[in-house]
Amino acid sequence: MRRNFVRLLLIACLPVMAQEGQPESELRLEAKDVGKDCSSFKSAASCGQVLFTDHPLHITVGGIAPGNGIGVGPALVYDWEAGENWRLNFNADAVASSNGSWRAGMYLKALFTSSKPVKVIHKRPDPTDKPKTKPLFGPVPELNFYVQSISLNKLSYYGLGPFSSRQNLALYGMQETIVGGNGVYPIGKTGLALFGELNGRLVSLRGRQGDSSPSIEQLYTESSAPGLLKQPGYLQTGEGLRLTRDFGDHFNLQWAGTFQQFVATDSKYSFERWTLDFSHTIPLYSKSTQRRAPASAGVGPDQSPAPLEESRHHTENVEGGFGLRALLSESIIPSGHVEPFYFQPTIGGSDINGNLELGSYADYRFRAPNLLLFEGSFEHSIWGPIGATIRADFGRVALSRGDIGFDHFRHSYAAGLTIRAGGFPQVWLLFAWGGGEGTHTTGYISPGLLGGSNRPSLY
Repeated sequence: MRRNFVRLLLIACLPVMAQEGQPESELRLEAKDVGKDCSSFKSAASCGQVLFTDHPLHITVGGIAPGNGIGVGPALVYDWEAGENWRLNFNADAVASSNGSWRAGMYLKALFTSSKPVKVIHKRPDPTDKPKTKPLFGPVPELNFYVQSISLNKLSYYGLGPFSSRQNLALYGMQETIVGGNGVYPIGKTGLALFGELNGRLVSLRGRQGDSSPSIEQLYTESSAPGLLKQPGYLQTGEGLRLTRDFGDHFNLQWAGTFQQFVATDSKYSFERWTLDFSHTIPLYSKSTQRRAPASAGVGPDQSPAPLEESRHHTENVEGGFGLRALLSESIIPSGHVEPFYFQPTIGGSDINGNLELGSYADYRFRAPNLLLFEGSFEHSIWGPIGATIRADFGRVALSRGDIGFDHFRHSYAAGLTIRAGGFPQVWLLFAWGGGEGTHTTGYISPGLLGGSNRPSLY
């Protein structure tokens, strides 16, 4: 009787199985992977890889913002083709950390290519699995749409300007919701690309109680912390030009110039900002350029670019090189207007987006509307996935554009270990010193490891 029931069930499911689409197929294959790799304690490593990297569902882990811990939560990743010329990537995730901070968002990337996609067989062998397209590494038009909300329970504020004191530390919390999108349009094969963005931003500040340091409203006022008492809504636009070029095997550059407009519902808080960012990479070995992470990998915030998934590279090849960066950011603030402190860039430790800058100082240590920063680094593989790195940072902030110069620079030096994936350093453990304010140990995960560059900036 039981055998007959099973036969009848299989016959009833045949029409559904025959009509199985890509989402159902991928979910079924992922369930098969979990069942295979998580069936026993001996396969713990394989089980962890499936749970944290498989698709369309997996667990995502990463820093939310300095001082707010590591976020853990579910993520959904789904790719599909809309016609012959469009490739779409959808990401959604929600993570929370031990101090109550959280981030949730949905992200859609659309890539246009004039050529028909090249079909390859899915990495998981299955006769019913549909072929998928190869990742796109060439210059193709790209559109990104997103809605993201983030709540951070512990952020530091030392006051404004290059001479703020550590004794003036105050803490606060912030929630920011961003709805918008951006686009990149390459200009032929020149390496140049036009960039544009349109975002709506809503920010809400709150105090932070129960710590040894005071809450921000206990030390600061609206004049010493602009935007403390009122956080208007913003329509933020931006446009710019990017240049990505490889000069032979031993010199790569990524330059970007951006001009942004922050239009507030209360005109007193409206301002503009322009930014120049010049990054240079000097690989020691020509083969390094062959696996350099592409500027547009066609992935979302919860999946790695294809070169980073090729784990064999971290054990078979010697890799290394130098990195140089120059960053200049200045705000144009009309007379009678102010730029809210929570939109001003910072240097020291890591900024709110997780970028390393002057690592020996505390996170968010120096804050002002204008910033000048120089970075130099060297990283080389040692053994297997382990590498070593050294770096030096020099930078300063200024309250007015006229004060940006080459005097009163803060400096910081750091050395440490890296963990490499796909031939690239992706995790850093750094010990930093210099600058006269002690030392600072930092753990850092590259945003490129999980496509983090696709998330909108928080300032």
